[in-house]
Amino acid sequence: MFTFGLIDNAILLLCLVAGTEIQDYLPVPRRFRCKAVGAALGALVGNAISDGVAGLTQGLYPAMMVTAGCLVVVPALFLTVRRLAAVNA
Repeated sequence: MFTFGLIDNAILLLCLVAGTEIQDYLPVPRRFRCKAVGAALGALVGNAISDGVAGLTQGLYPAMMVTAGCLVVVPALFLTVRRLAAVNA
């Protein structure tokens, strides 16, 4: 179980760090482009990937469904940031 936890959190951490590096390319208003939004996106995607890898122990189809379920909420991040931009404009 130690190895699983190590791999799971390593994937999440790598995606979080990658997210902080791509914040300039995110489709959000310029004044809301920050490392926090990038990190949030990286964490959401990293969680989807690490949960999908964990789901492989149950089979390919369950892993794909878990990953899809995790990724469904990614647009909510952008909708929330855009709504904040509209409210604070």
